[in-house]
Amino acid sequence: MKAALLIFVIFLATPAAPQGAGGRYAKDGLAFDYAAGWTLADTGDAEMQRLMLRRDGASNIIFVFAQRRLITTAMELYGARSTVTMPYVTNIANKLGLSYPPSTRDAQCIQVDGRTALGFRMSGMLEGAPTTAEVYTVLLGQRLLHLVHVRAERDEAAGAAAWKTLTDTLKVDAPANPSPDADKIEQIVAGGVLNGKAIKKPQPSYPAEAKMARAQGTVAVQIVIDEEGKVASAKAVSGPTPLHGASVEAARKARFEPTTLCGKPVKVTGVITYGFVLR
Repeated sequence: MKAALLIFVIFLATPAAPQGAGGRYAKDGLAFDYAAGWTLADTGDAEMQRLMLRRDGASNIIFVFAQRRLITTAMELYGARSTVTMPYVTNIANKLGLSYPPSTRDAQCIQVDGRTALGFRMSGMLEGAPTTAEVYTVLLGQRLLHLVHVRAERDEAAGAAAWKTLTDTLKVDAPANPSPDADKIEQIVAGGVLNGKAIKKPQPSYPAEAKMARAQGTVAVQIVIDEEGKVASAKAVSGPTPLHGASVEAARKARFEPTTLCGKPVKVTGVITYGFVLR
C-alpha cells in the first residue's frame, strides 16, 4: 500500500494478459467475475493483490486493490483511509484538473457483497477528454479493498455493465481467525482529532494529586461517539497517567453533532485532547 500514488502509472505501463471472453478471477481468497471483452492483468505481491481490467478500444480501466494485511480496529481502518485512500483520491483529482479533492461530506455509497463501500465520484478532464473516476473502499473479510473505475465520458455505457458485474460478484473469504470485533469495525467511522468538532467540551479538573506530583502535559482520550452525538466510551491512550482519570471524565461529558454518512447516522471514533499546565 506504500506505493499507492504510483499504482495508476504502474498499471498503465503493464500490458493486460488476454483472458478470453470474460471469466472469473479467484486467488488467495479474492474472487469476482469479469465481463466479456475485457482483459485482466494481475501484478500483485506479498503486500497487496492488484488487478486491472481493460476493454479494447475503450478508455475504461477498472482496478481492484486488495490489501492482504487484516484490519483489526476502526483506527487501523481510519489510518489506511487517511494514508492511502485520500492521497490516492487527491492524486486522481489532480489528474482530472480539479481544484481540490472531494471531502467526506461528498462521499457516496454503493453495496458490495452486502457491505457498504464508501467512496467518491469525480469528473474532470484527462488527456483532453471529459473523464469520470470513482474510488470506493470496502472492508471484506477484514481486508481493505479499493475499487476504482476510470473512463472517458464517451465510454460511460461501455463500462457500466462490467462495473456492475464486478461489484455484484466480488467476494473475499473470511479470515481463519477473525478479530472478536470484526463485525463492528466498519460500523464506526474514524474521525481523527475531534476537538474542533465538539459542540460541548467541558474542561477537566486538575487533580490535586497530579499537581503535587508536578504532572502536566497533554492527555489524548480515544472516544466513540454514538449516532446521537453522545460519547459512548472513552479511554485515555497517552499523556501523564495522573491526569488520565480527569480527562476521561471530561471526555464522557462532551457532545458532538450527529454524523451521517450517505444519509444514515453513524458512530464515530477519534481522539479528543486536553492540555494541563502547572501555574
